[in-house]
Amino acid sequence: MNNNMKKVSALMALSMALGGGAAYAATLDNTQPVHQTSVSADSNAVSVVNVSVNGATISDGYWNKDGKVAMIPLRDLTDALGIELEWNKETKTAELTRGALWTQVITGKDQYSVNKMLLTLGTAPEITGGKLYVPVSFAEKALHGQVNTTGNQVTITSEEDVKTVTERGVITRISNQDKYKSIQIGGAGTDGIVLNLSDETKFISVEGKEIALTDLAIGMNVEAEHSLITTRSLPPQTPTYKVTVLDDAAESQLKDVLGTAGTIENVTTAEGSISQIEITGTRLTETAPDHVVLNIAKDTMIVNHEGETVKAEELTKGAKVIGFYSPVLTRSLPPIGTAWKVVVETPATELEAK
Repeated sequence: MNNNMKKVSALMALSMALGGGAAYAATLDNTQPVHQTSVSADSNAVSVVNVSVNGATISDGYWNKDGKVAMIPLRDLTDALGIELEWNKETKTAELTRGALWTQVITGKDQYSVNKMLLTLGTAPEITGGKLYVPVSFAEKALHGQVNTTGNQVTITSEEDVKTVTERGVITRISNQDKYKSIQIGGAGTDGIVLNLSDETKFISVEGKEIALTDLAIGMNVEAEHSLITTRSLPPQTPTYKVTVLDDAAESQLKDVLGTAGTIENVTTAEGSISQIEITGTRLTETAPDHVVLNIAKDTMIVNHEGETVKAEELTKGAKVIGFYSPVLTRSLPPIGTAWKVVVETPATELEAK
């Protein structure tokens, strides 16, 4: 009996010891979930991104799933910056408009269309809690704001005074399609700059009168006041505020002028003066040839992109030029016409030096 009692006592002691150890182990196990919950709570607190725009607080943003990119509410951002936002529920697309700036944001796609140029930011916009969020870099890269991120605080500011630059050039392309209106000056193809136009863009004649985009024609020399900020595309694009035509009224009436940009293949002289040039390159209009012979008349303007008169001697074989001419051409191959204006882009001597 005593032995049995000893065994029972031993078993009870062992049970209590094991029970105590289990209880101790359970206590350790319980501290771990509590610790994890605490970290999770802190993490949630840090994941909230406080956003202010021009000193005013807007709705909070959050860090994306990788915890590296701050996502901010798009509509709150555009409202604070005075940008109009139009939401298409079916396509889940937002269109942003302010002056000459036009931007499209498509949910789930890292393709932000800024004035017809596709921009990638490494993170796609996403809908969270019924709101569309974009990466904070969108405010800088697409909307040209100044962004400062410190911890979970994002501060966005926009310049009150719009910085502009003025430059001159000859129009080589005009796009007058719906909301995507633009003109290209200073070169053809990937050269020059594309001036994106809006309903707020002013068009002024050389006499100082207001005109319309439809009054412009390729070959005209203009002075453009546009944003200091341009895209990195080729050619670069920029919002434009004013376009002033520098040609006189008689020249601005040449609405059917054709254009060809390229290289002078041959030069013909008569009585010591240049009488013809042969250009091979790219047509600037649908009805223009890419290979044309142009007569150089006494009233043919020979200029650079600034509209400054240059010597006819710069029309040499190998020079890069843009020829503008009447649509009245011979049926020969290549066709022959009379040049209204020839823009010397790069003289042959400079090309050889390069």
